[in-house]
Amino acid sequence: MARLGISFRLFVGILVFVTACGVARADGAALGLNPAVVAAETRVSLGFAVQGTQYRENFGGTSDQESGVLPGVTAGISRLGPVLGISGIYTGVVYDFAGGPLAYDGYVQGGAGGGLSPYVATDHARFNSLEVRLGRAVAISPSVDLIPFVAAGYQNWYRDIGGTGGYGEFYRAAVAGVGAQFDVAVTDRLVVSATAEGLAVIGGRASAPALGFAGDFGTSGEEAVHLGADLRLGNALHLFAGLGVRHFDYTGSRLDNGLYEPPSSTLIVRSEVGVTFGFR
Repeated sequence: MARLGISFRLFVGILVFVTACGVARADGAALGLNPAVVAAETRVSLGFAVQGTQYRENFGGTSDQESGVLPGVTAGISRLGPVLGISGIYTGVVYDFAGGPLAYDGYVQGGAGGGLSPYVATDHARFNSLEVRLGRAVAISPSVDLIPFVAAGYQNWYRDIGGTGGYGEFYRAAVAGVGAQFDVAVTDRLVVSATAEGLAVIGGRASAPALGFAGDFGTSGEEAVHLGADLRLGNALHLFAGLGVRHFDYTGSRLDNGLYEPPSSTLIVRSEVGVTFGFR
């Protein structure tokens, strides 16, 4: 994971360097942002999603996991255009939700001698995430625009494991970092995009009120890539589709009331399709 985080930081650094070079070369003969890209990124969106989730915990050599495919929704608003006389300012907010049953195959704490007891059940999970982005777009060519951005957000997961040994647990954390998005106008109606992000997971916490447990996490990392497409049907109506992969870790917590949260890793693969409404 450390090497993956370094790779993302290097990737973002290269993109920032390319952006700076592009601005320098365009000075005096600046390229304008592609109108199809501006239309695709100035919108209100609403769509349906399918989320594949895999979660693994590590109890010092013993691991458990949850996995499954969940339905969800996505909603967002973004704008690409001038702000206070500065051109190419990009702002965006995206909210994602997914919920449903995940198969739990692992262990519960507090078994014989205070150890671990094998346990198989269903987690009636609910995931929420919110991300805000701020960046500035630069034209790389007449049909390609690049948007480096900073991002901040919040994520939570309500974990409701059923059965006699089940319990409810709530995870939450903030995220902050950087990313970049390439937008390519294939035609004046079709725009495809590729996005990469490297984020820090900060202020994480897990709590299980029924067990009298609460624990804080240390800072960890999150990486994400996303491919998207936007098809303009009319002046305002667009269709969009996307496929993304996101990975993040939680560091685990200290002992509290005889319990602790082990280190964990979460992998999410999410596809989405929906409609957007453009505005100016």
